[in-house]
Amino acid sequence: MGILDLSEKLLEIIQVTYFSLDPLNPNNTEDNYQELLRENIYLKLGYSVYSEVSYQRYSLNILGLEFSLKNRTERLDLVIKGLDSILELKCVESLGKVHENQLQSYLNSLNSYKYGILVNFAKSKNMLNCVGHIKIYERLEGVEIVDKYGVRYKVGGMRLIKEMRTENYYELFKLGLDRI
Repeated sequence: MGILDLSEKLLEIIQVTYFSLDPLNPNNTEDNYQELLRENIYLKLGYSVYSEVSYQRYSLNILGLEFSLKNRTERLDLVIKGLDSILELKCVESLGKVHENQLQSYLNSLNSYKYGILVNFAKSKNMLNCVGHIKIYERLEGVEIVDKYGVRYKVGGMRLIKEMRTENYYELFKLGLDRI
């Protein structure tokens, strides 16, 4: 079963994770969501989920040889090897291009993952905007480019294949209060 086949189950897991921790609580952090999401994915889908996976960051030097960047490790929030996926979690008002670029950088650095999933457990000053946001990307094979000095670079990309949002927590919260 592929990532798109599981997207509705993933949306359910993310919504339950988001709502269970009460999005209105200003003390919730990305770490809180990460821990609970990891557990919920395992319980609902049966996949092993690894958190805070570190890898050494490399670059190519001027000779085109791999060079290890001192004290430069990257950390992946969650990895689901069974789904060939990296999950990058955020707890911000809204997702921006910088978050997509971060995920793309991970996918380009680690050719072993086909999908990148960007999840925002929206932290909002306005109760009306408590909606989780999920974007699923597929890594594209890179192309090689050459600059004016003859140096070759591999440029990768990713393609958005699915975008989803949770229900609005405020609307459900309000319905519950109306029943009291």
